Amino acid sequence: MSRRIIRKAGIAATTLTAATVLSGCLAPGTPPGWSSYTIEQGAHSASVGRPTGATGPLEGWVSPGGASRTYDFVLTPTAEYVLTSPTQPEDQFDWNKLPGFSDCGDFDLAHNGAMFGWRWRTDTSPRVLEIVPYANANGVHQYPESALVTLSHDDLAATAPLRYSIQIDGSIYRFAVDGTILGRDIHETATLPRSCPSSPTSTGKWYAGFYFGGTSTAPSQMYAYVREPADGAEPGQPGGQGSVGIGTPAS
Repeated sequence: MSRRIIRKAGIAATTLTAATVLSGCLAPGTPPGWSSYTIEQGAHSASVGRPTGATGPLEGWVSPGGASRTYDFVLTPTAEYVLTSPTQPEDQFDWNKLPGFSDCGDFDLAHNGAMFGWRWRTDTSPRVLEIVPYANANGVHQYPESALVTLSHDDLAATAPLRYSIQIDGSIYRFAVDGTILGRDIHETATLPRSCPSSPTSTGKWYAGFYFGGTSTAPSQMYAYVREPADGAEPGQPGGQGSVGIGTPAS
């Protein structure tokens, strides 16, 4: 499906290089063997909780960096946020970020990098969470006009994973989202331009995590679950075969 790219000039007000903070406890309901992200009220960045023996999710500077990132991720109903005191009037419609990586030798994803964007729409009926491919090219924010995937409250409450994949392919980033939620099969792909087509994929990269903003901070605590590398895939390599539902996580 062809999707029109929105290009927005300027660099994000808050840098994405500090996309994770010190590791903490596992979030409520984290599935066995999975790690979790928790964004506290008033914060942008998430803390990471890991079970014993887990090495994922990736975070921080990695060199050489690799050509792709693939992980399984569960957004929970805590992502249904409402900004009552936004920093800027339209902040409810800003794109928050899922895990991604910087590119072109940059540390800062807000200058050069690829990730998925997400936001909770309070102006639709019913309200939905939108997910888009999102890339920054020399500070220009790029994303399609329409959502790649939308998730309802019931979808989020199902706590079923989707597999997210971002791959560098010369002058473009390839994005894919796959999985099944409440019997609905999701298989969506998209591409966005890359600003440094001649730059090798092995250049160092900053691997970022779950992030709120935009300019406003999280109005309430949010948490999500992550498994990376997915199905044993090594960082920088393609993931395994599609996502499968994990059911309701244990408390």
